[in-house]
Amino acid sequence: MWQYEVAASADDLVVEARFAPGSSDELRIDDDALPFVADVVYESEAQGRDWAPARAEGGAWVVPCRGGGCRVRYRFALRRAATALDDAETAIASGDVVVAPPSTWLLRPGATQGRFRFHVTVSDPVRFIAGTRPAPDGSPGTFEASTDDLDGSSFAVFGAFHLETIRSGTSRIDVAVAPHGLPLSDADVAAWVGRATEAISAYAGVHRFPVDRTLVVVLRGGAAGHTRGVTLGAGGPGVLVRPGDGTSAASTRDDWVLIHELLHVLLPSLPRDDEWLSEGLPSYVEPVIRVRAGLLTSEKLWGDLVEGLPQGLPQPGDQGLARTHTWGRTYWGGALFCLLADVTIRERTANARGLDDVVRAIVATGADVEARWDIDRFIDVGDRATGTSVLRELYASMALAAGTVDLPALWARLGVRGGTGGNPVTFDDMAPLTAVRRAIGGR
Repeated sequence: MWQYEVAASADDLVVEARFAPGSSDELRIDDDALPFVADVVYESEAQGRDWAPARAEGGAWVVPCRGGGCRVRYRFALRRAATALDDAETAIASGDVVVAPPSTWLLRPGATQGRFRFHVTVSDPVRFIAGTRPAPDGSPGTFEASTDDLDGSSFAVFGAFHLETIRSGTSRIDVAVAPHGLPLSDADVAAWVGRATEAISAYAGVHRFPVDRTLVVVLRGGAAGHTRGVTLGAGGPGVLVRPGDGTSAASTRDDWVLIHELLHVLLPSLPRDDEWLSEGLPSYVEPVIRVRAGLLTSEKLWGDLVEGLPQGLPQPGDQGLARTHTWGRTYWGGALFCLLADVTIRERTANARGLDDVVRAIVATGADVEARWDIDRFIDVGDRATGTSVLRELYASMALAAGTVDLPALWARLGVRGGTGGNPVTFDDMAPLTAVRRAIGGR
């Protein structure tokens, strides 16, 4: 067990760590965080030494831990790191609130199978919350996960943030709101998150948000105007969303980012080569969810697909989705795969099954973003749920090969007309797949 005691002030962390015998003698941290670590000292029981300076060497600190274990103490300049890095996945600040996952501020030995545990002490007005799961023994302010999860660990929040807790059946969503410059009130944020979780739960066919505990962090996004989001899941799910300065309570009803990120929370993580499905599935399912929740029109759903999906088609020199990692092939190519899967499943089952059933079957396994699946497991669960081999067939033709799609023919079969060049979408209810189109997107 790696154990950490963390004392947090408004600007700095003082960390004392204890590493068991057998731990590596080299302690490391994320490369970007190196400049913000200072005053590293150690105490070694095996050598009978009191606190002594650790030797810095090649981006690591050398400490004699392997023989009898050791204790290490250091300071981390949290505020300075957030100001300098200004990166959502390492450290970012908003007013007096700093968001940084434990991977940014916890020194650690080389790879060792085991657990890590950290306890954080704060003094008013500083508060703390983490996406990492609370320690199993219930100790206050204490969190614990596998050491395998530390490098990709979930968000942690320091500062005078506001905390809202949203209940969804037996699940809870903790919402940490950094109020500095945020164009939304706490009530606006709570309503936004509540709508998103309710809409996702309805799509998944369950009476609660499918993950028992989720951290959502909301910071000001700045003048860019659009909302940005990112999800981290190792050790416990966390979502960071940053609404732009023009965001209003009304405009959150038209937001897609939060639902997209929360869909990442309830789906298992896939390897990098299969990021096209990790991103494509939320990209396709998110507007379907919003149509069914009354947050988006059918015309907007189909119009956006008509306009956007050509970006997912293979370009000259492209390989299959699993081997071509461009933005268009990852997001729109993955979404195109999911649309074809949805349509084909419904055709083969006389509209009795669809991609909804794939998502529901995966949710029913209890896996979420903390779980690491391979693509074969994902496909097998999905195909069993629909009683077809559609996912496996499309994987062979679109992910392993650069299979293309006749989109105009697909739109004609679905009865979707227009949608390009600023023309509005209309529907042909005499088209052969009208029932499929209505089952997916309402009209």
